[in-house]
Amino acid sequence: MLMKKVLIATDFSPAAQKLFNCIEELKNMGLEEAVIVHVVDIRIGEGSTSALQSNGEERLNEIVTKLEGYGIHTKTYTPIGFAATEIVQIAKAEEVSLILIGSRGKSAIKEIFLGSTTFDVIRLTDVPVLVEKYKKEKEEIENVCINKFQKILLPIDFSDCSSLITQKIMTLPPGVEEVILLSVVDHGESNDELERKKIQYKERLQKIADEFTINGINSRIEVVDGIPSKVITEVADRELVTAIAMGTRGRGLIKALLLGSTSDAVARISSRPVLLIPCNK
Repeated sequence: MLMKKVLIATDFSPAAQKLFNCIEELKNMGLEEAVIVHVVDIRIGEGSTSALQSNGEERLNEIVTKLEGYGIHTKTYTPIGFAATEIVQIAKAEEVSLILIGSRGKSAIKEIFLGSTTFDVIRLTDVPVLVEKYKKEKEEIENVCINKFQKILLPIDFSDCSSLITQKIMTLPPGVEEVILLSVVDHGESNDELERKKIQYKERLQKIADEFTINGINSRIEVVDGIPSKVITEVADRELVTAIAMGTRGRGLIKALLLGSTSDAVARISSRPVLLIPCNK
């Protein structure tokens, strides 16, 4: 089950604290155990790390009290090291089913772009990652949405990877109200070829939509021509989806370092939460 045991990474920033707004929904989706991780950066220097570690443990204990109030068994870690590496290693050791992490960059549009730790985690782990996204409301950082799985955009390229993701979304616990199935036809085709592929893609998507209907999930299809990452993010914004679900695929001998180019771009630029599920596990 995708939500059964979730690692939540926090640096105690306002954005990271907003991750815990998702707990009630995750509980309803099957969350039984949470692993909360706060990494003390080893680059700070030996004289400061022990004090920061103790402070981190105290703050995590406050979170534990809150989560256990929901009936969720909770475990905490405050390792000293490099954040992404420690998060990935703990996720593997604990055999978590999902990593929940926020995106927090340092650019002028930091609400949208991924921070380096988040991007490093999603490119290094074999565990599904849910990347939270934020917006500003009267100078306050807020979650883009709370009900992450209410309305999902599911890009389909008819690969084995997208078939795997489709099956995982189809078997999510109750809570998914609608799935938009999206296929993108590349611009590089002739007009006749574009139209032929659009018809073909619609027929194939309709078969997938019928499967969702059988599983009690409303769905609709959309076929658009353009650059996949751009189309995906534009449709997500237009439809106000609560999450984009995509697969990630490594390449060859350096698969641990690379995401598929489309999922990479979407994770970076999307203003909506992104669920990234590795297909090469």
